[in-house]
Amino acid sequence: MKLPRKTSVLLLWIGLPLLVLVVAFGGGLIFRGEYATEQTAQRSFTIDEDFTKVRKIMVRTDAAKQIVTMGGDSKFVQQQWTEGSVGLAGKTVAEALLKNVLSNHPDWEIKLHGALTVQSLDPYIGQPIVKLQQDVHIDPDEIRSEVQLKEGARRLLGYAMTTRLWRDANNGGRTRVELKLRQKILTDAPWFAHGIADRRVQASAEAALANQEQALRRLIQENADKAGLFPLR
Repeated sequence: MKLPRKTSVLLLWIGLPLLVLVVAFGGGLIFRGEYATEQTAQRSFTIDEDFTKVRKIMVRTDAAKQIVTMGGDSKFVQQQWTEGSVGLAGKTVAEALLKNVLSNHPDWEIKLHGALTVQSLDPYIGQPIVKLQQDVHIDPDEIRSEVQLKEGARRLLGYAMTTRLWRDANNGGRTRVELKLRQKILTDAPWFAHGIADRRVQASAEAALANQEQALRRLIQENADKAGLFPLR
């Protein structure tokens, strides 16, 4: 049966856009594109322990080398301090502090710069070895770790993490913690899935910070009764 001319034209106008969508969708599945998504996550919380105790635990357990991997998205491989305000002849930061007898100086300050090597466990970039640079600042009232990407993998285009713990003078000297993670990852995502890639990478970053919070709380809890063994003020 032959359709009226007006009906044929109408079907043509409806069918063409649908055909374009089908072709675009099919092409997107066959010829998958690459999309670089950059996402930032932040998290802050309070640890119900005096900051001095928390700082002693962090230093005594050499937590600076664990702090990046606490989120569970990477595994520690190696750490090497290249320079700083204290001599690092000892095997750990804690040993270096003891050798410098910093407990005798109420206004002491430690600055460390070094290289940190980890193995990624991120599902988007696989398990390559990643090199980071780390700067750590410690004084009687604050610990701050800044980590930046130095040498990544093909899909890891950017990475920066800040971990800050400080004495909350308005809350009885308890410990405030602020975490911030920014990462840029090259994903396999066609044009119509960019939003999905953004949300997944964002969710991954937020999950890493939630895991880091739990790891920090667990570290402090497990060592709370041992903090007095380290003499640093």
